[in-house]
Amino acid sequence: MAGKFTATIDGNSFKIVLLSDQKVEIDGNAHRYNLAELNGRGFSLILDGKSYIVETLPSSEACQDGDTSSEGDPRHSLPLSIKGTRYLVSVDDEHSLLVKSLSAKPDSEKGPQVVRAPMPGLISRIEVQVGEEIVPGSGLLVLEAMKMENEIRSLKHGTIQTIHVEKGRVVEKGEPLITIAER
Repeated sequence: MAGKFTATIDGNSFKIVLLSDQKVEIDGNAHRYNLAELNGRGFSLILDGKSYIVETLPSSEACQDGDTSSEGDPRHSLPLSIKGTRYLVSVDDEHSLLVKSLSAKPDSEKGPQVVRAPMPGLISRIEVQVGEEIVPGSGLLVLEAMKMENEIRSLKHGTIQTIHVEKGRVVEKGEPLITIAER
């Protein structure tokens, strides 16, 4: 049950390494834990001897400041409540972090954005057309790599200027996939 993850809670990121089914490392510090599902609506978490009830909230519920978005794609975030305090949590494994970091430049950069392949793979689906207006989080295409489908999403507003690839084509890491013109 080992694995490495990054959990983002209300914009703060934590490195998590599952060492066993009862030990976890959070930002380099070892902790003992026990996690059990409760009636499909939450979890019982015991962390270093302290007990917490973690409730899952409907995705439409906002966090304390009313913002349901988070760093990255809000559709992959989960609103939780612990002792009445609401948190927006997203968890990424090493693979999804790599895809996010390499697939596109941040919105703050001016001019056209060239979305590049984060890894070698096969273009299995193109989800946009030249001239189409997109927003952050819009699906651009699906890249199949290592028997996994990786949806490449836009990180900025804009218009599809050029599609450099076609369905069924094999691409190399760093190869241009799509150019997005500034809106």
